[in-house]
Amino acid sequence: MANPMPYGPSPHLRAASRRRRRIRLHVKAYLFLAPIFISIGLFKYTPFVHALIQSFYEWNGANINRFIGLRNFSELFRDPVFYASMKNVGLFTASFIVIQLTLPLLAAVGVFRLRRTRLQSFFKSMFIVPMVVPHIIVFLLWRWIYVGDGLLDRTLEAVGLGSLIHAWLGESGTALWSIVFINFPWISGIYFLIYLAGLIAIPQELFEVGHMDGMGGWRRFWHMELPLVRNQMRLVVILAFIQQFQSFENVLVLTNGGPGFSTLTPALYLYKKGFEYNELGYASAIGVIVFVLLLFVTLAFNRFIRAADRME
Repeated sequence: MANPMPYGPSPHLRAASRRRRRIRLHVKAYLFLAPIFISIGLFKYTPFVHALIQSFYEWNGANINRFIGLRNFSELFRDPVFYASMKNVGLFTASFIVIQLTLPLLAAVGVFRLRRTRLQSFFKSMFIVPMVVPHIIVFLLWRWIYVGDGLLDRTLEAVGLGSLIHAWLGESGTALWSIVFINFPWISGIYFLIYLAGLIAIPQELFEVGHMDGMGGWRRFWHMELPLVRNQMRLVVILAFIQQFQSFENVLVLTNGGPGFSTLTPALYLYKKGFEYNELGYASAIGVIVFVLLLFVTLAFNRFIRAADRME
C-alpha cells in the first residue's frame, strides 16, 4: 500500500507564503519610504555619478565635452594651488576638531551638573537657540567685526592697543587665523547635545558611588564622565572632520580664498574652477578627490575605533 501524501503545503511553499505576507504587511511602510529614496537618488547619487563621469572629460558646461581620460587628475596632482588649499583646510579641520572636543564638552558637563531644573533648561535653550540662526548671518557679522575701522579695531584703539590693529582679513599672516578664531567662542548646539545625551545616559548610581568615595568635581570629570562619553567624542571627531573639510561658505563670505591663496579650501577651489573659470571637468575631478579623501579618513577612523573597542 502506497504511503499517504502529507497533508498541507510543503515547507518551501509555507516559507514563500510567509514572505508574501510580510511584504503585504510592510508595503505601506515601503511606499512611505519610496519618495525619500527617490529624492536621495535624484539629488544625491545622480549628481555624484555624473560628476564622476565628467571628471574624465574636458567640460565647460556648454559646448565643450571632450573625453580626456585621467588628464584632469594628473594636472590636479601637479597643481600647487590645490596643495595650498589642502594645507589650509587641514589647519581649519584640526583646529575645529580640537574646539569641538573641548568647549561643547565642558558646556555639557556644566549644564548636566546643575541641580536646579529650571536653570538647566534655560542654559540648554541658550545653547540650542543659536542653531536656528543661518551660518551666513554669523559670517557676515564677523566680516563686519574684522573690517577696517570695524568693531575689533575700534575696541583695540579704545583700550590703548591701537598698535595691534591689522587688516585682519586682508593680510595673509592674519586672514587664516582670523577665520579659525570664528569657531572658538561659539559652542555648537549639535555637539553640545551629543555630549549632553551621553552624560544623561550614564547611570546615576555611578555618581552616587563616586560621591560616597569622596570624588571631587575634577576627579569625577576625569575618571568618570570623560571615559563614559568616549563614544560621543569619537562621533564628534567624525562629524567635525566631515563638516569642516567641506568648509566653503565661511571662506567665500570672509575672504573669497584670499589674500592670494592663503585661505583657499578645496571646496572653494572647486567652486571657482567650475563657476568662475567654467572648467567643470576639472572641478568634478576636485570633487572626486575630496570625496575619496573623506571616505578614506572616515573608514580608517571607524576601523581605528573598532580596534580600540576590542582592546578595551
